[in-house]
Amino acid sequence: MANIMRRRPFSDLLDLRNEMDRLLGDTFRAFDDGDTFSWKPALDIEENNNEFVVSAELPGINKEDIKISITDNNLVISGEVTEKKDVQEKNYHLKERIRGNFNRAVALPTSVDSNNAEANYEDGILTVRLPKAEEAKPREIEIK
Repeated sequence: MANIMRRRPFSDLLDLRNEMDRLLGDTFRAFDDGDTFSWKPALDIEENNNEFVVSAELPGINKEDIKISITDNNLVISGEVTEKKDVQEKNYHLKERIRGNFNRAVALPTSVDSNNAEANYEDGILTVRLPKAEEAKPREIEIK
């Protein structure tokens, strides 16, 4: 019996990119203002018949430092990760945690009812529920 191997060429490219990101680390991240990095939080976007559910990883950020807006079917999550300043100098051997502004914009495929949108922030995960506008919800058409 012959062995059949499923070929997935794009997963190979994704693996290569992930490996390059791991090797290069923060080397090529964009600098905002001198010594802080700009970064984009990871997102998951789910859709069902009634709503979109967007989950964003924002660990260690106070909910007061997060801003959410919806404009022209674009969801924008932004804010700032700040570092607590101590009076005394510290001698770091390694400093990898990211500080600075973040901004993530996502175009939504259909219009949403922004007046009924809800957001919840728990354990470093921001969850935004965006109900679809009535005209964007699927509806059944009766055959006559």
